[in-house]
Amino acid sequence: TLWNTYAFFVLYAEIDGYNPANYNLKDCKLTLMDKWVLSKLNTLIKTVDEGLNKYDIFDSARALSAFTDDLSNWYVRRGRERYWGHDMTEDKAAAYTTLYTVLVTMAKLSAPFTPFMAEAIYQNLVPNFYKDAPISVHLCAFPKCDEKAIDLDLEEGMQDVLDIVVSGRAARN
Repeated sequence: TLWNTYAFFVLYAEIDGYNPANYNLKDCKLTLMDKWVLSKLNTLIKTVDEGLNKYDIFDSARALSAFTDDLSNWYVRRGRERYWGHDMTEDKAAAYTTLYTVLVTMAKLSAPFTPFMAEAIYQNLVPNFYKDAPISVHLCAFPKCDEKAIDLDLEEGMQDVLDIVVSGRAARN
């Protein structure tokens, strides 16, 4: 699922000529969905870091998997239209920059679990655009949680929406 999300990003980024070095996440006008996925990402960083510090590999891997599902099946699926169109609008730039940030961070977080896939993602997304970047994902610092980016109310509210959607699909089936 992570690879498919990465492939989606690469496909559209290449079409639009997106260069992450030209954008800064802090300057982007983020949507509620962008803020949600970045909040979830920072919560994930905290969870995985704490888990690995306690040698709790299983729960750390499970958290990575759950986040990947939310990223692919909720964030990307709800925002596909943002990548369509000819011009690089402010919203499209925010979508690309958010997803780029998430994918690079996921490569770093997942490197201890899936070293070759993480390396492939990193090699395509980072050194091509940042010549001073470490030559390998395995030489990068482990991501640090940005506590200011975590919005637990937003995460809980979005989880309620997800639960309602899942219930609606189940009822329809």
